[in-house]
Amino acid sequence: MVEIEKMFNILIIILYSLLKLDKGGKNMGAKLNLIIAIFILALVIASPLIVEIIGKAKAEPIMTTNTIRIGTVDVDAVKQIIKFQPTADYIAAKLSNNQTTHYNGKVIITPTINDMINLLKEQKIDLYFESPFTIALVDKESGAVPFLLRWKEGVAQYHSIFIVKKNSPINTINDFVGKTIAFEAPESTSGYLLPKAYLVQKGFSLSGEATESYLTQGRAGGVLSGGSNITNSSIDESIGNSNSNNNTIRYVFAREDQNIPLWIVEGKADIGVISNVDIEQETYESVKSQLKIVDRTIDVPRHVVSHRSELDPVLVEKIKHMLVYMDKDQEGIKILKNFEETTKYEEIKNRDETFKVINDMLKALEQKEGEWRSPP
Repeated sequence: MVEIEKMFNILIIILYSLLKLDKGGKNMGAKLNLIIAIFILALVIASPLIVEIIGKAKAEPIMTTNTIRIGTVDVDAVKQIIKFQPTADYIAAKLSNNQTTHYNGKVIITPTINDMINLLKEQKIDLYFESPFTIALVDKESGAVPFLLRWKEGVAQYHSIFIVKKNSPINTINDFVGKTIAFEAPESTSGYLLPKAYLVQKGFSLSGEATESYLTQGRAGGVLSGGSNITNSSIDESIGNSNSNNNTIRYVFAREDQNIPLWIVEGKADIGVISNVDIEQETYESVKSQLKIVDRTIDVPRHVVSHRSELDPVLVEKIKHMLVYMDKDQEGIKILKNFEETTKYEEIKNRDETFKVINDMLKALEQKEGEWRSPP
C-alpha cells in the first residue's frame, strides 16, 4: 500500500510539472495523451502489487471474542468466584485460537436454585457444577444435560451416614421414630435430600422446619428458593400434628455440615446426617470417638457438571475432552488440586442408569412432601 501511494504521488508531481510548463496551453492535447499513457503504465506496473495486497487482506483472519460461562449456586458469591475462576480461565484458554477465536472465562454464582434454572433456560450460562440431587432437579426444570462426573475431594462417589452418640440406645433406623434428626440445609444432597429421600422410601414421615423444599416450591408456585431464610426456631407444628403416627421423625437444620457431629455430642439432636467424606475429613478425632454410625444411604456421584441444552455439540465435545484430560496436564493438575482437591473429571457413560436411582428417590420425596402439605 505504501508503494502505490508513492507511485501516485510521483504521477501527481509529473502532471503538475507538465501543466506548469505549458502555461500558454500549447500542445495541450499531446500533453493529455502523455498523461493518460503514464497512468495506464502505472496501473499496469502496480496491478500485481494491488492483487497481492488484496490477497493478503482477504487472508488475514478476523478475530472474534466469546465468553465461556460457568458457575454454581451459593450465597457467598465472592468465595465461589475465587474458587471457580481458575477453571473458567483454563477452559477459555484451551478453547481459544490465536488466529481466529479468543475466549474469556466468566464465573456466575446465583443465590438460589431458581435463578440458576432461569439462566440455563435462557442459555445465559454454559456449564453448571453441582451435587447430583440438585443437578437432577435443575436439569429437569431447565433442560440442561449432565455429561461429566467430578471427583471432588478425591472421590467419585459418596453417601450419607446417620450418626448418634456412642452411648445412645438408638442402634438402627427403626429406633428413629419420635426422635429429632439434624440435617445440614435444604439445598444439600448428602445433608438433606439424599438421607430424607432414603427415610421416606423406608416408610417414615418427617416433620420439621416451616420451609418448602425445592420440590414443593417448584410444584406450587414455580419458585425454587433454596430455603435461605430458614431458622431453627421456625418449626411447622401442623406438619407434625398431621403425621402424629408411629413412624414420624422430627428434623431441624444445623446449616453447616461441621455443626452436625457437635450437635449430636452436645445433645442438640438425637441423630445427625453427614457425608462419609465430611465425617472423615472435617471432624476431629476427639469428636468422632464419641459417635457411632447406625445406618447409611446408597452411593451417589460426588459432583456433576451439566451443560445448557443449546450449547454447540462441537463445543461440548471440546470441553469434555479438555476436562477429561485435565489431570494429565501440568497446569490442569495444579488447578484441579486447588479446586477442592479435585482428582479428575470423567465422562458419564450411562447417564440414564446413573440418574435413575436419584430420579426415583426424588419422585418418592416429591410425592410424600405433596401429601404432607395437601388440604385436610
